[in-house]
Amino acid sequence: MVKEYGYEYEASLDSRLWKETAGRTTNEKLLGALCLSSGRDALKAIAREYEPAVAMLPALACDSMILPFEMYGHKIRYYRLNSDYTIDLSDLDPGEGRALFLYMDYFGIPSVTDEELNALRARNSRLVFIEDRTHTLPRKRTSSFRPEYTIASLRKWLLIPDGGLLWGKVSCPLSEDTEFSQTRLKAQNMRYEFLHGGDASLKPEYRKIFSTVSDILDGAKKPAAMSAYAYELAKRTDWKQLRAVRRANAEALISVLSATPLISFIQKQPGMSDLYVPFTVPNRDEVQRRLSAEGIFNTIIWPLTEGQKDYCKTAKFTEENMLAAPCDQRYTVPDMLEIGKEIVRVIEDVNR
Repeated sequence: MVKEYGYEYEASLDSRLWKETAGRTTNEKLLGALCLSSGRDALKAIAREYEPAVAMLPALACDSMILPFEMYGHKIRYYRLNSDYTIDLSDLDPGEGRALFLYMDYFGIPSVTDEELNALRARNSRLVFIEDRTHTLPRKRTSSFRPEYTIASLRKWLLIPDGGLLWGKVSCPLSEDTEFSQTRLKAQNMRYEFLHGGDASLKPEYRKIFSTVSDILDGAKKPAAMSAYAYELAKRTDWKQLRAVRRANAEALISVLSATPLISFIQKQPGMSDLYVPFTVPNRDEVQRRLSAEGIFNTIIWPLTEGQKDYCKTAKFTEENMLAAPCDQRYTVPDMLEIGKEIVRVIEDVNR
């Protein structure tokens, strides 16, 4: 068996379930939410509900957050984040007309208070609030503020080929196209076969698919429903167990990574998010390159435009210095101790 850590989820095909669901989408709800193919498609479904307006997005936003609004003619207006990932409220300018305001708690860090959100709503009754809960999905929502919409990327948490959630009312129908799901499932299966069978010829094939599969989403203006295959797998999720495994893994990893002063944690404590363990480090690119060569794949924050980085120092610093170590349910605490020690060793070696 090949040992690698991080990167895209691998998954063994459930042949019986595939025979029952292949090519179909679902119109059922999950966790009370409408089920879509991705978080990106959830944003498409919201964006098309409104005539072209201003979309207020954090400067630390990837293409998957930006393109859905651009597809439907909305003008993008970025706002700054403070160094602690809270929103720079002085930079919010919704104006008097319709504006779509997307906000999120990065890495589980609260970005805005209920009082601040209520004050924004009071100043502009035409402001549409969209909360992105991707980083905090498994945690119970504690905010009393109720946005018009809440979205999350489900597939970032589970070993499923597709999945996005949308809480809120949308009127337009969804596409039943499953091309994205089937293509990504193929790559997941190939990666599983590589890790468990060692066929190195599969690696360049599945890596190419993973690197280009989002083009299917970007090329489709109409948002798609979640595949029935992914929905049935997601229904089996024991969220209590998932939270417990990820928290234990994050706790173990943080304890080991704390051995070097070269690491500055973004998520300082387990249980805040545990999507991964994010931290900043000097000479990030070389550290990332060395670790990847050893089969330890740390997530790098999404690429930003120069305009976004020029506008927001926090966005620029995060994009250029952040790594995020895997702590998901594929791994155990001993795995975390092993990769944590190697991450520390490489960071210290690179930064001698």
